[in-house]
Amino acid sequence: MAGRPRQFDIEKATETALHLFIEKGYEGASFAELVKAMGISPPSFYAAFGSKEALFRRVLERYVVSARAAMREAVAQPTAREVVRHLLTALATAATSHPTARGCLLVQSALVSSDNSADVRDDLRLEREVTTAALAARFREAEQRGDKTLPGNPNAMARLTSMILSGIATQAASGIEFEALMGAINAYVDQFS
Repeated sequence: MAGRPRQFDIEKATETALHLFIEKGYEGASFAELVKAMGISPPSFYAAFGSKEALFRRVLERYVVSARAAMREAVAQPTAREVVRHLLTALATAATSHPTARGCLLVQSALVSSDNSADVRDDLRLEREVTTAALAARFREAEQRGDKTLPGNPNAMARLTSMILSGIATQAASGIEFEALMGAINAYVDQFS
C-alpha cells in the first residue's frame, strides 16, 4: 500500500525554514514556529525532514551554495580592493533584501549557546573559516602580483574582512538599512586604495 502523496512543496517549505532560521537563529526557531511557518503538520515534518537539525542542515547546504557562488564572483575581481567591495556589497544586498529574514544564516545561527547544538555551531564556524581561507588565498595572490590595493598582511586582512562580514550581517539583522551599510562598506574599502 502506497503512502499518501506529500501535500506540500518541499522546496518552498525549505525556503520558508531558511528565512525563519535567518530571522531567529537555529535555537531561536522553535519546532512549533517551523511547522506553522511551513504550513505542515508535525507528522509531515518528520516524514519529510526527520528532525529540526536535519532540516537545518538541508537549509545550510542550500545557503552555502549561494554563499560560495558569491565568494567565487568576489575572488574573480581584478584587485584586492574590488574583491572586498564585491563581497561586502553582495552580503549587504542579500542581508537586507528580505523584510523579516535580515542578516546571514552563518552568523545568526552561530549564536548557538547550548551544548545540545555544538555540532551545528561547529559546522557554522567551519563554514565561516572557508570564507576567511578563500580571502587569505586571494589576498596572498594579490600580494605576489604586486597589487597595491592590499593595505596589509593578507592573512590579517582576510580575518578583518571576515569580521566585517559578520558585522554587516549583525547590523542588517538589527534593522540597519542598505544605504547605511554601504556608507560603512565604502569607508572600509577606501582603506584598500
